[in-house]
Amino acid sequence: MPNDLDPVYAATAAAINQAGLASADPLNQPLAEARATQDRYFAFLAQDLPPVVSIRNVFVPGPAGPFALRFVYPANSNAGALLPMVVFVRGAGWWAGALDSHERSMRIIANASGCVVCGVDYTRAPEAHFPVQRDQVCAAVRWLRAEGEAFGVDADRLALTGESAGANLSVLAAARLNAEQPGTVKGLALFYGNYNVPQAATRAYSKWVWANYLGVALEQAPPEAIPMRADLSPLPPTWLGVGECDPLVHDSVQFAEKLRAAGVPCELKRYPGVPHAFVMLSRLYDGATSALRDSAGALHEFLKN
Repeated sequence: MPNDLDPVYAATAAAINQAGLASADPLNQPLAEARATQDRYFAFLAQDLPPVVSIRNVFVPGPAGPFALRFVYPANSNAGALLPMVVFVRGAGWWAGALDSHERSMRIIANASGCVVCGVDYTRAPEAHFPVQRDQVCAAVRWLRAEGEAFGVDADRLALTGESAGANLSVLAAARLNAEQPGTVKGLALFYGNYNVPQAATRAYSKWVWANYLGVALEQAPPEAIPMRADLSPLPPTWLGVGECDPLVHDSVQFAEKLRAAGVPCELKRYPGVPHAFVMLSRLYDGATSALRDSAGALHEFLKN
């Protein structure tokens, strides 16, 4: 794996660190403190949101009680027209983030794809463990298919997008939904997903994230929580994006190979000089915005008919 960061990205990340806004370390902080640190970091990155037509929030029923969805309506959309729907599932290791933390990404994808983007505010770990989060994404899609027209969306044209932990949940939810009713999810656009459980040499943070999410030792991880062990044949065409400096780059490569072996059309795009979670820096790093627009282009293609 190349280790040389893009100098522009490296300078941007260094400036964020020097401003005291580094990402949190839940291995060395109490969880509440780590979340507060991460919230400040996300709030800094989420400033200057791109304009959109409107935002709507709603609570829907789910397997662990009601949870929130946020609709982002793209700029230049026509009032009264039913638009395709992209369901957005955030990353942040299952333990951090919310709707506000990733709204910038949702807005960029909405404007670039011409779709309504609906963010799912799944319950964080360890307050809930697998399969609650996957089942909340499934519940959101089922609810959208039943109620979406009242919110201006054509839920028969629906795709999922997510990054990191959200990519994991998107894969598992899409596989379940399409196994139940083929064609429910028309496409996937995923960034640097947690597609496999950590190996012995994997960094400690990844091991903590997975254990915190699963609620059991990694050796006891249920196969249905792990995309690399799942039946991928129900999945729709998939676009994958990952940075060349991401510790998970090989997971994305292997996952692309598994998708193709299962007969799933797959495009893998590798971005030089960037690490994990690079698309979160879209306000400060043009390469992040460009990558989000790449994913939006794939989503547009999946849903254009």
